[in-house]
Amino acid sequence: MAILAAAALAGSAHAGKLDYRFELETLHSDNINQSEDNQAKETVLVPRVKFNFKEEGASVELQARGELERRHYFGSRFDDESRSEFAGQLNWSLLPQRLNLVAEDYLSEEPINFRGGRYPGNLQRVNVFLGGPSFFARLGDATRFQLDLRGVRTHAEVAPDFDGKRRSAAASLQRDLSPTSKASLNVVSTKAEFDDATTAVDYTRNDGFVRYEGRLRKIQYELDLGHSRLNRDVGQDPTTTIARATVQWEPDSRTRVRFRARHQFADQVQDLVVRLRDPDESLVPDLVDSSSSLVSSGVYRQRDVELDYRYRGERFGFRVRPLYRELRYIDRTDADRTERGAFFQVDYRPRPLVTVFLTGSLRNREFLARNEEDRDRVYSLGISYQMTQHWGWRAEAIRNERKSNIPDPEYTENAVFLTLWWQR
Repeated sequence: MAILAAAALAGSAHAGKLDYRFELETLHSDNINQSEDNQAKETVLVPRVKFNFKEEGASVELQARGELERRHYFGSRFDDESRSEFAGQLNWSLLPQRLNLVAEDYLSEEPINFRGGRYPGNLQRVNVFLGGPSFFARLGDATRFQLDLRGVRTHAEVAPDFDGKRRSAAASLQRDLSPTSKASLNVVSTKAEFDDATTAVDYTRNDGFVRYEGRLRKIQYELDLGHSRLNRDVGQDPTTTIARATVQWEPDSRTRVRFRARHQFADQVQDLVVRLRDPDESLVPDLVDSSSSLVSSGVYRQRDVELDYRYRGERFGFRVRPLYRELRYIDRTDADRTERGAFFQVDYRPRPLVTVFLTGSLRNREFLARNEEDRDRVYSLGISYQMTQHWGWRAEAIRNERKSNIPDPEYTENAVFLTLWWQR
């Protein structure tokens, strides 16, 4: 992260904006290890710090957000642990409109057993760092060329076949079609090499696609269509169609609707970067996180459709996010699955500084090879109160349960949280 700090200091005269928050949370759960037959009651004390930094200068754009917490378990069954998450993006213009230096880092806590939950002992630290130059050239009033060269380093605390390095080159020829729309021809080649040759297969992935993007009144859209080929050092060399669409509609300042659909090759590195690069996504996923994948080198065919509706009024807020995913691995067919889920949140402010909220996460996962189907449901009811500009508290009760067509994965958990916070 030294390169991010150096760029911030060397950037512009505009000062960055730093927001931070300290939290002290107490958690009590009647089944913190999410077990059917070996439930563990536990009380946990969690000091936590969160921060969000943003710098937008003449030559430097820097965004960084993170969380760091220490979990102290009062019982004797679990060791105290630290958890941390980070997402940072740097865009440093060394030669304006000619050469930029890009660096990004993503740190996350992901399940070791991805069929399980985020319980003590089932999380590993996963890090993805990428960086390199971007070159720009203008070929007339309406035509531009961009070349991105990136090196990537990946590391997982437990899964050895995730560790490795990647090199990629992405070329894009872009042309403005109108003041509000443009099209581009894109070619991307990625070489992935893994540290553990006994469990991971090196490969080169070549993608070519046409992109059309633009804005129509209050609608923004981005459409991709193309072809992808996976050249693996061992085994078959599969191909697939690239078809992606993102459409976002903001009819007014209170409402946003986003639709996203993807058909492509993907892997855990790509999914992790896409999720954490989005500032609207939480660094710490919900207890039922339908975006979670097996932390491995595995490449899969991905088909997913998602709708995200948000409304924020003066006193009432509402969000609903249904989604559907299919993942079919090239090698790890035991991880092939279909996921259907939805997230919703309703909050109401009876007073300007008091908010009552209800959330729910629903997910059905069907594992094809084992004929296993898990049904996860998480509901929470809570209240938050901002006592002053800097101080506040939050109380929340959670019901977390899993049903399955096989007995072992089933469990029920009831938990309560009480959080005191101070923020800048």
